[in-house]
Amino acid sequence: MESLKIALVSDWYFPKIGGVAIHVHNLAIKLSELGHDVSIVTNDVLNGKEEELNKLNIGLVKIPGYVKNELNLSLLAKSFRFLVRYLRGFEVVHSQHAFTPLSLKAIPAGNQLGALTVVTNHSVELENSKVLNAISKMSYPYFKMYLDQVKLGIGVSKASANFLRNFTRAPVVEIPNGVNVNMFNGDGKEEAREKLNIKGKIVLYVGRLEPRKGVNYLIEAMKHVDGTLIVVGDGKMKEFLVRKVRSLGLEGKVKFYGFVPHDILVDLYKASDVFVLPSISEAFGIVLLEAMASETPIVGTSVGGIPEIVGKAGIIVPPRDPKALARAINLLLSDERLARKMGKEGRKRVERLYSWDKVAEKTVKLYRRGLNDYYPNV
Repeated sequence: MESLKIALVSDWYFPKIGGVAIHVHNLAIKLSELGHDVSIVTNDVLNGKEEELNKLNIGLVKIPGYVKNELNLSLLAKSFRFLVRYLRGFEVVHSQHAFTPLSLKAIPAGNQLGALTVVTNHSVELENSKVLNAISKMSYPYFKMYLDQVKLGIGVSKASANFLRNFTRAPVVEIPNGVNVNMFNGDGKEEAREKLNIKGKIVLYVGRLEPRKGVNYLIEAMKHVDGTLIVVGDGKMKEFLVRKVRSLGLEGKVKFYGFVPHDILVDLYKASDVFVLPSISEAFGIVLLEAMASETPIVGTSVGGIPEIVGKAGIIVPPRDPKALARAINLLLSDERLARKMGKEGRKRVERLYSWDKVAEKTVKLYRRGLNDYYPNV
């Protein structure tokens, strides 16, 4: 079968760390391994991973004139011209966020060039989009104007697929995020603990420190947990959370690690007894897959795509409920048999549903179906 020339367009890419950047990077690698000609198209202020992408024969295109993720009408007009120039020759233009400027502009640009346009939605609400702050109540018709032009939509979970359907009449399917099941695994848990010099019961959180992640509720829960919370990540709530830890007298029970090297992160997942994602809004959560692949049981909240992803690999509690979080964490810390069973179930689940190989194969099938439906004679 002939290879495809694919552009993955994203306002988010390394060195900015987050679920979308990780998704774009890993999807590009797997599509390239399947024999396709892949380029990542992003803004010109981001400059991570060039050397790695070159080795993998993956292109990196930087659209001039963009400043992070801010909305500027003159820049939008300019970016459209650049996109039309740089996207010429691509058969598939795949926007990797439904509600960010560069990804939105790629839709009409790709259509103008006769490419199959696809958008993946990684959100379940608009309140966390920076774009919304700029266009306020005008946001829905603005997004709908662009998203109604796309040929195919993807949601990374049922919740994100349903949310995208509010903005487009295009067919929307579910293709989840993925995880590297070889890199993240449950082998050598004790060795990981020794290597990291970790003792006692460990509760792990990995992610950005921002309001929607609900880390403040997890910190409150630690008042009632006999263990240590390790917080990996950074963000605008860091100082607030540090003050909260001090005010609750939890300095000995909550450790802020900031961003850590990838090999340390892999070991932290293995070494931990429970992984907690206390979000109040979450479309998917790649960190869940990383923890599940590492055979670490989950405590998550009943929002967005979390229950769908976790399945029987953990315990689901209401959001904004420190006591419920504490009860679930304590149950897994005290019942080793249950924790081990959920950890094994998590590993089986990611191998069955969430490997990057499966995600890439599903994505290519969608591309080919779309090209056949919209451009049957090409």
